[in-house]
Amino acid sequence: MNAYQPNIPLEDIRRLCSNLDYSEALLVQATPEMVKSACRDALRLKYAAVPVFPCYIPLVASELAGSGIAPQCVVGFPSGAESTAIKAAIAKQGLKDGAREFDMVINVGRLLAKDYDYVVADVRAVVEIAHDAGITVKGIIETGFLTDADKLAAVECLVKAKADFVKTCTGFAVGRATVHDIRLLRNAAAGRIRVKASGSVTTIEDGLTMMSEGADRVAGRGPITAQLAAMGITEL
Repeated sequence: MNAYQPNIPLEDIRRLCSNLDYSEALLVQATPEMVKSACRDALRLKYAAVPVFPCYIPLVASELAGSGIAPQCVVGFPSGAESTAIKAAIAKQGLKDGAREFDMVINVGRLLAKDYDYVVADVRAVVEIAHDAGITVKGIIETGFLTDADKLAAVECLVKAKADFVKTCTGFAVGRATVHDIRLLRNAAAGRIRVKASGSVTTIEDGLTMMSEGADRVAGRGPITAQLAAMGITEL
């Protein structure tokens, strides 16, 4: 570890990094080298997971082997509008390829139509595959499209489907993680499901704020790695 400039307590930085899903390579234009670079960053800074599109799970699983950092497979990303059968097939293949976490987008349109049975069944199909393998599932609800009432309904759907986390946004659509939403989701969760803040978490301070308000995990990209480097931290 390089010389540390203590403008943020190192303990807090370690806590954030160990709960950060590093989505630097979760991009439409991601190349294999970009994926490898994201994995190298995650290994140096002890991030929690590296989320990628399904085609890159074998590569990420190879790059992160033995590190304890999770290859994270996205499912139904970013629209959530694939059929349940397609989502289940992605999860099954992801497991074969080495995924150790799933982040899936719920069917937002069905939620808005109050077709909650559909939403629950859609999520449960992936959850059952994942839980049989001891793997967690985060349900992405795209808060930017939802009223507070819809967000509360989404939490209930995810709890009923036995998902492990409710996650705010993909970062590919409208909406971002806000303190209001993290508080709302945390209160609605009432200990039944964990919370992930995702969308426009671009600084260490952003991430720590979200965690202080109740987020168990946060998503972040290269700006956080660059901020750490500017502080003299290139390895943890």
